[in-house]
Amino acid sequence: MASLCISTLLSFKRWADQQTLAAIATIDDSLYAEQKKIMIRLMNHIYVVDAIFKGNLQGVDHGYRALNTVETPVLSDLAHAMEQCSDWYLSYVEHWSAPTRPIEFSFVDGGQGSMSASEMVEHVLHHSSYHRGAVGWLIAQAAGVPPKNVLSVFLRDHASIPEKSSL
Repeated sequence: MASLCISTLLSFKRWADQQTLAAIATIDDSLYAEQKKIMIRLMNHIYVVDAIFKGNLQGVDHGYRALNTVETPVLSDLAHAMEQCSDWYLSYVEHWSAPTRPIEFSFVDGGQGSMSASEMVEHVLHHSSYHRGAVGWLIAQAAGVPPKNVLSVFLRDHASIPEKSSL
């Protein structure tokens, strides 16, 4: 049951990230270039943190030395990268064998950390929601329409509900 819940939340994250990126794409570059850049950089920060924790979960060097990249990515490239990373997380939790086992890792700032796989995935989920909220506010400030990317809308319109017998 817990994996089903985490899978649903990861599917929600994937959908909400894509909804937010689509809303950013509608912002007029000629009027709001700097604001749009900030939106993209915040979404890129979400992606970088996702990729960092993906590396931590795999026990490999993720290659990042900061919590964002120097260059601001092209929005379509970022959307593709975020979608692939979300797909990886969905596959990972579908097959994880020890979600509560502690995993040692190094933070980007050099400090040492230890979190379970489930704690890392929960961090990724909460971290992204926090920053998407800020991006939604920026979209509204740039005369855009922030997406209604809340869990209740996702569950109503996009999530498949398992049959009661499987619960």
